[in-house]
Amino acid sequence: MPKKKHGCTGQRVNVYPFYIIEQALNNPLVADLVVHSMGYFPKAENHYIDRASGCGEYLLIYCTKGEGWYVLDGKRYVVPENHFFILPAEKPHQYGSSEHDPWYIYWAHFKGKKAKYISDQLQGVIPIDMDDNSRIGDRIAFFDELLNVLESGTDEATVNYVNLSFNHLIASFLYVKTYREAKFSKSKAENTFFISLATHFMTENLENKLTLKELASHFGYSESYMYRLFFKETGYAPMNYFLHMKIDRACQLLLHTNMKINQVALKLGFDDPYYFSRIFKKIVGTSPKDYRQSLPK
Repeated sequence: MPKKKHGCTGQRVNVYPFYIIEQALNNPLVADLVVHSMGYFPKAENHYIDRASGCGEYLLIYCTKGEGWYVLDGKRYVVPENHFFILPAEKPHQYGSSEHDPWYIYWAHFKGKKAKYISDQLQGVIPIDMDDNSRIGDRIAFFDELLNVLESGTDEATVNYVNLSFNHLIASFLYVKTYREAKFSKSKAENTFFISLATHFMTENLENKLTLKELASHFGYSESYMYRLFFKETGYAPMNYFLHMKIDRACQLLLHTNMKINQVALKLGFDDPYYFSRIFKKIVGTSPKDYRQSLPK
């Protein structure tokens, strides 16, 4: 079993024996990225490490709460909540917890052929900003899962699982935006497809009077759901979007036909040409008459 070091209450520390690490570094399946040790320190008061000669592995530290700091190449960096950093191998460094707001950190020592490249890509203190799709909880849960597996044994299958899975964990730090979108890409694609269907339906009805109720009913949605979904994806209320589409078509008709303005209005479902002119001017910035006269002859 991996060795465990104990200290502050609630901490988890798992270190693979050196021979396990050597075997992994000689295993083509996992040699490019090998976990040396991983852990979790909650509210790490008085936490301080000073390595005058550095260490043999690269070190990822992810602060999920509180605040800490580190010193590298003579420069001190503050590490707030939801930030992470990587310390390169073989370089002197110090790091520790804030005295007034001790950090909670997940950490991992790692090595392998890809380790330097990863470190080079992730320099400095890097934020993981909160938003609706931040997936911070997913990343933490995956860290915990790997800690569970680390504790379960040192057989080849278990070690390989940890090392292969660690690639995914690192990818979530390297490509935060992609990691966030991965979980929601299906629903986003479905919404995009729905919007294309909705706007196509609007295009087919530009000469008709279409209501939100009719639009929602066509897709089997309630009016309120239809409104929220459409507005979320386009930034427009559905009927306002439909109105803009009508005016866009009106501009084409004014440009490419000799239809009178009242004929254009009636063709696009406006019973009142004066109302059509007011809407046209509000959207385009000029009246239908002035718009037509301004076009190149």
